[in-house]
Amino acid sequence: MFAIQNCLICRQLSETLICRYCQVDIPLFQQQQKPINLLLWPEIKRGLGQVNFDQIYALADYRWPLNQLLTGLKFQGRLPHAKALAELFVSHALGADFNRPQAIVPMPLHNNRFLERKYNQSIILGKHLQSLMGIPLLTDTLIKSKATLAQSGLSAAKRRANVKHAFALSKTASRSLDVLQHIALFDDVITTGATANSAYTCLASAFPHLQIQVWSICLTLTRR
Repeated sequence: MFAIQNCLICRQLSETLICRYCQVDIPLFQQQQKPINLLLWPEIKRGLGQVNFDQIYALADYRWPLNQLLTGLKFQGRLPHAKALAELFVSHALGADFNRPQAIVPMPLHNNRFLERKYNQSIILGKHLQSLMGIPLLTDTLIKSKATLAQSGLSAAKRRANVKHAFALSKTASRSLDVLQHIALFDDVITTGATANSAYTCLASAFPHLQIQVWSICLTLTRR
């Protein structure tokens, strides 16, 4: 038996967090069975520029209605948005036959930002991915060691400089990652890829044996 609630987008009564009509209307990158490595798309590869990672999976462009759902989660603590976004990501960006990683590493926040916001939206989304996919969420391996400026409003070059050497590994990272071969680095939104690339480089430098995919709910690249 399904609980009746209001769709998070159109506010009409729905058996799911996002009703089936709104799900059809959301402009997603892909809606077929086979997941797509979006770095194979020339427009997205150009928007990212030079990055070290070679695989990225995302749900859609950062525009309405998904940008509103992410903003509500990130700045207003609207937790039901996380479950709805995670469900869409798993079903549309990955699919049933996706070669799933052994663990998910969410993008960390610096302690100053965490104390200000009280939560990390990437961890909240990651917990739902963990529940949906049965994959461990490693929240204690990667650390944001540098208190960076907010990336919004910075040029691509300044974004890269802002997050250079911004990440470090925890003292227990080796215990978790030495025994793995395949992980996903997860962030809620990727714009130029600078933050994801800095985090990826930190992980890949210490664990060169790891296959590391980058996952994100949205990319803000299609209008660059």
